[in-house]
Amino acid sequence: MTERILQLCKRLNKFTLDEIVTISEIQADELSQILNELIVENKLSLENNIYSYKKKQNISDQYPIFKYYPKATIDFLLRCFCESVVTTKVSHILSIGEPQVQKFYTIFRTIIYNWQKKLLDNFYSNDPQNARHRVFFDKEVYLYFYDGQVFISKNLLRSKKDKPLTGQDKADFTTIYCYISRNLTHNQNVHNLELKIAEMIWRKGKDFKSMYADLYNLIN
Repeated sequence: MTERILQLCKRLNKFTLDEIVTISEIQADELSQILNELIVENKLSLENNIYSYKKKQNISDQYPIFKYYPKATIDFLLRCFCESVVTTKVSHILSIGEPQVQKFYTIFRTIIYNWQKKLLDNFYSNDPQNARHRVFFDKEVYLYFYDGQVFISKNLLRSKKDKPLTGQDKADFTTIYCYISRNLTHNQNVHNLELKIAEMIWRKGKDFKSMYADLYNLIN
């Protein structure tokens, strides 16, 4: 079903929910769920109620550094990142410069941030909520809570329809916020702060296999 809908999206290129419901003859609720899954998988985008099919872009087109290293090296870097191996050790093992390892780690964090930001934008467009303003290392960040998960945005999302969190959501948000605060203990985290917070949230509750599968699918 999902693959058939994806092929239809590719053929239409740009469309509204009503348009694809009419063509597919699938109930709007069921179809909306499939479209949301495709947005999460970065195969569709949604802006102003218009869905757009996204052609797959090679990671090396976005980040040229990928062109200069064999796939086995990049896969090793990916595994080391998921295991939180420090860049100095990775540099020694692979015999490549630590600045290059750090650049790959920053790219991985950027990919994670962009992925969770797409999820946030999708949630927010359907159900706007007030941002939770928090300050780390004298820098303000904007946090949101949807579906039991915290999301971060570099920019404040605004809408006249913004709603406050429910009591239970506030409690659940506070639990995850405390986890973030405990883990932001080193001053070096102030650099690329939003990326590192996104990474931290992404890692929460995941084992190596889950993290590796997530990131592997995002870069391939």
